[in-house]
Amino acid sequence: MHMTLAYNNLEISILSTAKDLLKYYYLNDERSMCVSYSGGKDSTAVLYIVCEILHDLQKENRSLDKKIYIINSNTLAELPPLLKHLENSLDMIRSYALKNNLPIMVEEVFPETKDTLNVQLLGVGMPPPSNTFRWCTDKLKVNPIDKKIRVLFPDGEFISVIGTRKDESFSRSARIEKLSIKGTNLKINDRYPNASNLMPIEDWTTKDVWEYLFKQTNNLVNIDFLWKLYSDASGKDANECSFVAAGGKDIDDGKLGCGVSRFGCWQCYMVRDTDKSLDGLMNSGYENIDLYKEYRDWYWNLTQQGWEKTRDPYNHRTQVKDLYNKGGKENPKFGMTMPKGLKLQIRKNSFKRLLELQDKLDEEIITLNEIILIQERWLDEGDITLTAFRHARKHNIKIPTDDKVRTLRTIAKNAKKYYKQDLYEKEFSSKFSVFTLKRFAVQYIKDPKKVESKFFPSKEEEKHIRKEWKQNKKVEIFSLSFISLSFYV
Repeated sequence: MHMTLAYNNLEISILSTAKDLLKYYYLNDERSMCVSYSGGKDSTAVLYIVCEILHDLQKENRSLDKKIYIINSNTLAELPPLLKHLENSLDMIRSYALKNNLPIMVEEVFPETKDTLNVQLLGVGMPPPSNTFRWCTDKLKVNPIDKKIRVLFPDGEFISVIGTRKDESFSRSARIEKLSIKGTNLKINDRYPNASNLMPIEDWTTKDVWEYLFKQTNNLVNIDFLWKLYSDASGKDANECSFVAAGGKDIDDGKLGCGVSRFGCWQCYMVRDTDKSLDGLMNSGYENIDLYKEYRDWYWNLTQQGWEKTRDPYNHRTQVKDLYNKGGKENPKFGMTMPKGLKLQIRKNSFKRLLELQDKLDEEIITLNEIILIQERWLDEGDITLTAFRHARKHNIKIPTDDKVRTLRTIAKNAKKYYKQDLYEKEFSSKFSVFTLKRFAVQYIKDPKKVESKFFPSKEEEKHIRKEWKQNKKVEIFSLSFISLSFYV
């Protein structure tokens, strides 16, 4: 049925279709539903529609014995206004479900500490994410959700209700069509073979979403705050995001800029150069956004100076000759030694500056557990003076004396002794940098048998590798000796 009557510019047909879809699969599909809730406009619209159909079923005296799970993935790195909005929204959803006796369960998931943005960027040395290496999504969002899904649905059977819409982009529209299951309203879930996706608002426009939300109350989610958040992050002034019609909140067709902002990690490096969302929030007067932006832009510029200045040829996990072959032989970088993480000194400088930012903000943006994991990684790479712990103490962060920290201190102490007695100022030591010698010392103390299979480049080897990186040339596989430091000791 396709009705053409309009309800305050939102066609009844698209709302009815969305509700009918949700109601049908709730009643007729044995699988439970989970709603992906990000706190943004699209997932909020889906959440309201879910509550609408549950209220309708209550009025029809239908059984509501099947739970609907609302899952939010908190990356622990969101923009401050969005984080506050998310926390408030989840509390409001829980209260609303309890008050109205709705079978809604709210689940919030977080990345493991080893996978947080701070640990990955500052500890592991992962380069800022890019379109070709978008590692952040899996570590911060997908993996935590997967873990929760396995607990909630051990057999992998469920319907994932998502707010994806075709008009967000041409590529997204094409993907939605490709995943459609013939003869149904469901989509293929390419992550779980026994699950399906349901996109009740896939045919809605941005205008439809906002007009629907403006007709809802703030009892479930604070819509007024959400609109302001999008408006401010778009960098629009009040006139451009104005509401029209007497006493209403309908949107002018030409004034949708405030409805298409990006929200997410305040350090998001998928947004190249400057982040307009941070700019917009800063211009709207949100407290301390300028400080977040300053750090974000500083770190981005620091890491974009080329492999030869920012990356490390050392790899403490696998044996040496990783050769860059992405794209095949036609790639000018084919055959080059593959760069590893960001240089340790870059991470140390960034860590120090992040602690300074935390003091200015007077709120926690890096946790103690993250600091300990960062120090553990740095120690593996030769930081025998435990720099992260020293910086933390200078900023009044107390490092505990638990077993893990004691182990790190013991390794550092023994490695320092070995470095001074067996490596420093020996006949061969001039061939290697101090950083490489310290790395070797730590790895030797941890497991002397494994150092023979690891790469500790000489000064000449590192110079050659960085030269090839800078010139963007292919390198002959056997142009370097690759003689391990273990050969000398």
